[in-house]
Amino acid sequence: MVDDASLSSLSPLPTPESFPFPYPKPYDIQLQLMQTVFRAIEDGKIAIVESPTGTGKSLSLLTSTLTWLSSHQARLDTAIETSIREQMAADDPDDPPWVIEHAVKARMNELKAGQEARAERLAKARAKERKIRQRGGSGAFRGGGGGVKRLKMGENGASVDVGTDNEKQDDQFLPEDKEEAEQEGPYLSKEVRDLMSKYEATRPKQHVEEEVEEDVPKIYYTSRTHTQLRQLTSELLKTSFAIGNDPTPSSSTEPNTEAGPSHGVSLVPLGSRKQLCINNKVRAMAKSGGDERLNEICLDMQKSGKARCEFLPAKADESIMLDARDAVLASVKDIEDIVADGRMSCVCPYYATRRAVKQSQIVTLPYNLLLQKNAREALDINLKNQVIVIDEAHNLIDTLLTIHSTAITSTNLANAISQLQQYLRRFRSRLKPVHALWIRQVLTVLQGLVRVCEVFVQDRKTALNGQVKTKSEMLNANELMERVGGGSDQVNPMELVAYLKESKLARKISGFSEHVAEQAAAKEVKTSRSATGRHASIAAFHIVEAFLLSLVDAKDDGRVLISVEDSTTISTPVVAIKYLLLNPAERFKEVVEQARSVVLAGGTMEPISDFLQQLFPAVSKDRFATLSCSHVIPKENLLTQVVCAGPRKVEFEFKHSNRGDDSLLTELGAVIQSTIGLIPDGVVVFSPSYAFLGKAKTFWQGTGLMQRLGDRKQLFFEPQTSGDVETVLRDYALAISSVNVASATGEKSRRKGALLFAVVGGKLSEGINFSDGLGRCVIMVGLPFANVGSVELQERMRYVEKLPGAGPDASREMYENMCMRAVNQSIGRAIRHANDYACILLVDKRYATPRIKNKLPRWIGEDVKVQTDFGGVARGVAAFFKEKRARGLAC
Repeated sequence: MVDDASLSSLSPLPTPESFPFPYPKPYDIQLQLMQTVFRAIEDGKIAIVESPTGTGKSLSLLTSTLTWLSSHQARLDTAIETSIREQMAADDPDDPPWVIEHAVKARMNELKAGQEARAERLAKARAKERKIRQRGGSGAFRGGGGGVKRLKMGENGASVDVGTDNEKQDDQFLPEDKEEAEQEGPYLSKEVRDLMSKYEATRPKQHVEEEVEEDVPKIYYTSRTHTQLRQLTSELLKTSFAIGNDPTPSSSTEPNTEAGPSHGVSLVPLGSRKQLCINNKVRAMAKSGGDERLNEICLDMQKSGKARCEFLPAKADESIMLDARDAVLASVKDIEDIVADGRMSCVCPYYATRRAVKQSQIVTLPYNLLLQKNAREALDINLKNQVIVIDEAHNLIDTLLTIHSTAITSTNLANAISQLQQYLRRFRSRLKPVHALWIRQVLTVLQGLVRVCEVFVQDRKTALNGQVKTKSEMLNANELMERVGGGSDQVNPMELVAYLKESKLARKISGFSEHVAEQAAAKEVKTSRSATGRHASIAAFHIVEAFLLSLVDAKDDGRVLISVEDSTTISTPVVAIKYLLLNPAERFKEVVEQARSVVLAGGTMEPISDFLQQLFPAVSKDRFATLSCSHVIPKENLLTQVVCAGPRKVEFEFKHSNRGDDSLLTELGAVIQSTIGLIPDGVVVFSPSYAFLGKAKTFWQGTGLMQRLGDRKQLFFEPQTSGDVETVLRDYALAISSVNVASATGEKSRRKGALLFAVVGGKLSEGINFSDGLGRCVIMVGLPFANVGSVELQERMRYVEKLPGAGPDASREMYENMCMRAVNQSIGRAIRHANDYACILLVDKRYATPRIKNKLPRWIGEDVKVQTDFGGVARGVAAFFKEKRARGLAC
């Protein structure tokens, strides 16, 4: 293995011609971004880069990272030859130079032969794909005529050889011993491996490709959702890096795939079993149990004595899985493509993508699979000396805090105890003594947690209307465990969690509980329990296990919050115990230490002080490279105004204490009514909270303003459920397009476009594209500060104040940054490409203060106009769109 330090540094920076950008000439800011990222990777730095949406950020990131990867691989090949020569000379210094050179040449030929064999495999896989597409057939991964050997399955995918004996049927629910847990692989159990080893020792050797795979240098590219990663795949296909890419003629608007030779970079999109499983029987069995149940069924079907999944080849058929791996690597595909190929070839896409990771040069995956250590271990992801790109990184801190925080309720605990007691009754006589001992210990801990809940409720009961007072208590993990044990130290949490992992007890109890529930349901024609309630009950022990894992990992950077949930009566209070992670740096530390370079990228990364203080407190400043790009749009295409007061001279300052003030709502309504008539197409109004939007809507309906707004533009409101978002957006777009069609045909309409009311941090404030006519104006109402009275927020602010190097203003800075990051995300919805134009109205006088104004994105903050008089606001908006009409851009 060649040490990175032995590779010569690349200097100077690549020029525009050096980057095989897919368009003839990149923008200056695109070149700046590519050079910054390239140099950061080369120097092993942490890059924090901001490039507004619509500036080709994804293409710039792909081009820069893959250009570096290509250069690095070329240097690596040269360094390997030098390293081999030096090693051979050191091993036997008496050998003449010609002997050493001959040996080096032979070794390099071996390595070259391996690379050529890989290229030949992938070429064959691509040729097979082309034939399949041409004939519309199946069998992408399988050889021969595409015939598939099916394994016999019983009813609902259950094993056919279980028999009718209850004890034999229940064996699957017994806890696993440590040795079994250690040796269980993704394919076979220990027993089957032993039998196969004996068989392999006696049978004639056949040629099956055996590889000791090493991780090739690669880019791990992560984003928030699979939708965003799918868009990245589309961007990669525009470049010359994509394997098997067919060049197309270049123009000013079409990708220039002739910018360089095809680099043959392979991509693997990683996902969960939920997204990649193609076994319909398994999916049906797991439908009521959620993702955990799907994982359990999949793993159980890989054990001896079980009906094997028909889509997962046995170890003896390893060549089939290797063909599947090569098919994944052969060309750039998204998850949907891989699933479709898997269905055609009858080979599991989940395990095919896992096998392809080591030989892939770019791996895309959602946040949770990269940021959680147990997820990385499950996928065998090794970050050592690799490059990490985290896109949409503005919410990285919150994501780290969220995915490492867990909660249980007294209801979860009651269900888990019931399941465990039922499990003990069934298996008491069959459990090994060590398992019986540990299961009783687990039961003791759960009962201790229930006692904590009962004591908490008892201490906080009040006679006020028969309600439980919703106070809360904060403590650390050690204090909670002391209460659980009643002051004794009989249970060692570390050993307890280790047992849960080794025995897979949560999986066993969950499976057993579902088995019992299915038997009970089969005896009843109707059941009163909903599928959701049944899922929650079955998943209870998984929730408890996750909570205990968090407590063990708590160190000093976590807290436990105990509270009574709202809307619970004094007779049936529900207590919630939540573990809160306060320090994201500790969980992100391993990623930073292992990776060669980490790139945090986003459209709105400002303010970046939170990243430096909360994510990288121990990293020296000289290891950072930062860049905040301006926008590609002309300055005249953006108008940003601070609206300090309304038409009646009422000043705007939407604090929590006065958000419901009638005079303030009346003035805000007047601003919206006065401006929307000046703006064509769509206007989006972002409110600081759902409560504020609800209050304003009710008030305006009472005053008749809502009717008057509706006369000018068709009204839409952010839906309460996520499933309705697409419908609202579709209808909003149709309302705008129908007005434009009517205008083009000469028809007259009283309405001009549409008005959409949304909420900052809601379903429409991130990841939604309000380009062109969908967002000619964004009106930001107030500053969406979080509830400073929140116990969780107060604890986090106290923690930030104690961080090394934190100034006296650290907690206030964090509080403001949380607010402004949400603001920046919302107002960034409007400008989405180089020819777009929009105006932004910031309705609150606090936006004029330097402290807040300086936290706006640079491309917005440079030309903000502060208007103390509303007349100036109206004149500015009118002039802005008059100029666009004069240029033929607006109607």
